[in-house]
Amino acid sequence: QIYTKAARVSTTIAPIFVIMNINTALIIAAAPSILASAAHDDSKTASLRGLKNQSTNRRKTNSNNIVSFPIIPHHEIQNRRRRELNVDESWLPEDEGARRNLSDEPRHQQLGALYQGYGTHYVDVWVGTPEPQRQTVIVDTGSSVTAFPCSGCDNCGESYHTDTYFASEKSETYVETHCSSNLDCLLGSCKDMSGHDEKVCAVRMSYAEGSSWSAVEATDTVYAGGLHDGALVHGDDEPDVDEVGNLGDSPQDAYVFQFNLAFGCEYGLTGLFRTQLATGIMGMEQSERSFWKQMHSAGAIDNELFSLCFSRQPTASREGTEAGAMTLGGTDSRLHKSPMVYAAVGGTSGHFPVSLKAIYIRSNGGESALPDSDDQVAQNIGVDLSMMRVIVDSGTTDTYLPHSVRDKFVKYWEEAAGIKFTNEAIAMDHDELLALPTILFQLEAHSDSIDEEADPETTVGLAGLVDENNPRDIIIAMPASHYMEYSTEKQKYTSRIYLSERSGGVLGANSMMGHDLVFDMEQGRIGFAESDCDYMSIIEGAEESTRD
Repeated sequence: QIYTKAARVSTTIAPIFVIMNINTALIIAAAPSILASAAHDDSKTASLRGLKNQSTNRRKTNSNNIVSFPIIPHHEIQNRRRRELNVDESWLPEDEGARRNLSDEPRHQQLGALYQGYGTHYVDVWVGTPEPQRQTVIVDTGSSVTAFPCSGCDNCGESYHTDTYFASEKSETYVETHCSSNLDCLLGSCKDMSGHDEKVCAVRMSYAEGSSWSAVEATDTVYAGGLHDGALVHGDDEPDVDEVGNLGDSPQDAYVFQFNLAFGCEYGLTGLFRTQLATGIMGMEQSERSFWKQMHSAGAIDNELFSLCFSRQPTASREGTEAGAMTLGGTDSRLHKSPMVYAAVGGTSGHFPVSLKAIYIRSNGGESALPDSDDQVAQNIGVDLSMMRVIVDSGTTDTYLPHSVRDKFVKYWEEAAGIKFTNEAIAMDHDELLALPTILFQLEAHSDSIDEEADPETTVGLAGLVDENNPRDIIIAMPASHYMEYSTEKQKYTSRIYLSERSGGVLGANSMMGHDLVFDMEQGRIGFAESDCDYMSIIEGAEESTRD
């Protein structure tokens, strides 16, 4: 799993985090490699930048504090990481009213935009005082340490990255972690190192495909998100606080969630880490070292929850565009098109493993877990998976299934598609893409989260239509528009489902798209709700509600 995760780090599709019913929560929006048109993106970017000069006189009644942050793309990334899709709008839902109107629900959140470069999703973190410095970090549920290059980093790819190295000498709150034993280190091990007068906590991550990074552990004040173009400083503007002490929807409130973070101050990078678009990585797995856990321990959020919501826009822009949201400490139900259903997580540390019970090939496509028409028929491929564990990994772009399913998967996929299954690039038009089979994954339900009142045959995300013996298991849909990746250079599509793993597998970012996923460490579960992950609609809706 470490190899799988690390080997794909350069093609990470970062997600979006959202959490539910929390006293304090933070929302961050993210963008996928399939993005809105340049014109559409320009208008969104302009509206987001305009927020800086807007009044923050908002009044909300919810007790949840949620903050959304921008994820930003870099445009000079190399061609090998470009993942673009240019299609028409015919595949978009015709019934825009299908999304619930939740503008009247009590809200308490601060929102901002997330953007994506080609191949990776990342979020801004602002580090240091008195003038915070921006670093962009890949949001990764498959690792635990947050790290980025610091001044003096030797040949660490500054020309590839969105930002210059973090200048620790300019921060009044930067503290290098000194130690006498490993007990003094959160991230690394206590060592003597040249150039340091005292022992330091050394951190090193290496990967089978050749990438690595080396760092020393340090702490500094950080906040995530906020305004992309400028740091937020206490005293610039008072946060939007209503009469009961709740924060508003303004990105300018992000600094209220700042805390002291232990991170890796990198002095060396190799391989894909050197040439990736984002400057660093945000570790989000189940660990005391993870960003969300340190934030919770510092009291910046009240609950051990976060969410990722990936969207896929109909066209790509070299500039990147908003493509979802990330929430820390809470959730935003305005993103949801269906009820949240929960899969059990098989562990309390490390990765997020879930039990894969069955795989179905559904003919004639469809975006949702429920079929759109009678001709969309799901066929169980008939492989005994014996509750196979697969990890849900936002840091891996593609989806990897075990080689043991290959023969049956290919057989039923080819019968439904009428063409040969391959991971080679193939030419097709958009209508042919939409007619390709949808893949359905059946996951073991979280037993304590089952809604006995829900009809398993008509509730989106439940297995009643495909498994009468386990009707309340979870069904996740992966349409061809998510697993087939378009290259504008080749003008062809490539399947990004790989049937090659010796055992287990990875549900990567392309399988997460079109859903808001709640990673709930307190309950040991991952929630899934179908979603357009349209972050900007929340921003615009909040503004309209304020004017009303």
